[in-house]
Amino acid sequence: MNLAVEYIDTSGKTTNLTYRLSRLAFVKHLAIAGQGYAPRPQKLMRTLGMLLHYSYYLQRRSFNNDHFSQPPIQLSDPTEKGQFSNVAGKAIADFLSKRINHSLYTVNYEAEMRIRKMPIKGSRPDLIAYNQTSKFALEAKGYDGGCGDMTKHKQQSKQGGIPVNFTVACISYNLFGKVKSNYYDPYNDNVPYDNESLTQLTRAYYRGLSGFLNERYFRFQEVSYQNEMFYEVDLFYPSFDKLFPDEPPFHPFWRYEIMDYYRPRLILPINIRKLAEAGITNDTNPFIFEGSELDNIYIDNDRVGLRIRG
Repeated sequence: MNLAVEYIDTSGKTTNLTYRLSRLAFVKHLAIAGQGYAPRPQKLMRTLGMLLHYSYYLQRRSFNNDHFSQPPIQLSDPTEKGQFSNVAGKAIADFLSKRINHSLYTVNYEAEMRIRKMPIKGSRPDLIAYNQTSKFALEAKGYDGGCGDMTKHKQQSKQGGIPVNFTVACISYNLFGKVKSNYYDPYNDNVPYDNESLTQLTRAYYRGLSGFLNERYFRFQEVSYQNEMFYEVDLFYPSFDKLFPDEPPFHPFWRYEIMDYYRPRLILPINIRKLAEAGITNDTNPFIFEGSELDNIYIDNDRVGLRIRG
């Protein structure tokens, strides 16, 4: 999918950008964007279930023609369509925050409210993101039709009580025609960089993911991408023999129809155990994946990625 983006920076300058979003990249951001708690092996079924649930919206032909697909009329559900549009908007906002603002890590807004012991109430944006120089908030939405009132979206991005350097309204629209995104960062402030929250949140993030380095459930090996070492975890075997029940309808369907066909592998940074203990700071350089045009592998700025059978 080619994303057409109208970008307005803090000075008010408008630039038209285009980014290539592969289906695998979308899947990674869809599965993780906005999670308040760290990903872990026990959530594997939930993540795959979400992808299956929305599979009608991710048909390859439509995606390659720069839009999402729709279920056949007999399965059409306006509520489900709205739910997909919402999570797709968050996934695209997460992806664009990595490309435009070079964010290292994103998390949902409520997750940071919890570590600050703030009451979860009132209007607030969707995501918090960290890059090497700034911490910013994102209001993320996805629409079937137009982009709505950008003034209101920008105002929403400024609400909430967490100090940030700037805020972004990222609205993706025309999702089932030809996807477009408005990415506006209309506000700036001189706020000290918050390494403490970044470290605390990313410790939990990498600690959860490090659970995949368990030889009882998963096979993994060291691999190199762009002269940097990673772990590549085989999610197919033997995890499903041990994590999920060996009875219909679970085992045969998941094992043979999904996992055996795609042979998915999770890519993790080689120092993930250290990251699980120490987290990251803004001294961490983002990983810039140079194979963004590939359909069978994607590695995000946070060094977490996916690979499927090519």
